[in-house]
Amino acid sequence: MIRKYREKGRSLLQEFLSENTTPHSIAIGAAIGTFIAVLPTLGFTILLGLLAMLIYPKANKLALFASFVFWNPITLIPLYMASYSIGDALFGSQPVIRYNVIILDQIYNFSRRFLIGNFIIAIASSLLVYVLVRSVMFVYRKRRKSRSSRK
Repeated sequence: MIRKYREKGRSLLQEFLSENTTPHSIAIGAAIGTFIAVLPTLGFTILLGLLAMLIYPKANKLALFASFVFWNPITLIPLYMASYSIGDALFGSQPVIRYNVIILDQIYNFSRRFLIGNFIIAIASSLLVYVLVRSVMFVYRKRRKSRSSRK
């Protein structure tokens, strides 16, 4: 049973690293997956991933969903804290809780800071992931090609 899953995982990895998948395809899949995973999608991450696969058919599907695994809730907690800090820096510091203010005003002040900061982080991390994954794939393929030419 374990052998079956190991072989399935190995074949998926080989498909992921195969020559007929371009570094751009893998990198764009990882970048789109990162963008979706970093945004606070409240349980719609997989649905948005499936929608992204329809919109961007050339994006590598395995890279897109591997990004969801990487950006799990544990890694997102510090990112969400940074999102609020960035939004707070953009909009100026205001206390989140005031006793004489309506609750909707509090929600508005908090959410705009959080969402703007999160959107900035999502774009920046997606661009960074794209550049890193594409570079790693180029280096990996170059090394693999030089090894195969020596044999």
